[in-house]
Amino acid sequence: MARVLHHPKLNVSTWFDGSELVAIAHWGYRGEKWCMKKPPADHPPLPEVYRLERERAQQEAHDRWRAEVHARNLERCIRAGEKRGEALGLNPV
Repeated sequence: MARVLHHPKLNVSTWFDGSELVAIAHWGYRGEKWCMKKPPADHPPLPEVYRLERERAQQEAHDRWRAEVHARNLERCIRAGEKRGEALGLNPV
């Protein structure tokens, strides 16, 4: 079971499982932040729905990135072909 220690001058709370630091929460003027280095022994896992939603969002972001890279590379190839055609004195069709 994780035990919490509050550090008001630092605006931080820390959780320890035995002598091991498992989590840090920043609060106050810094805004709400949470990071968990290692979940405590009794920490329940997140429901499957959250993991699936996170994976779907990551896949969508990755697909958008790949589409943007593909569009940029296609535009570069078209421009390079146009420059090469101009250098060789070819008329565009």
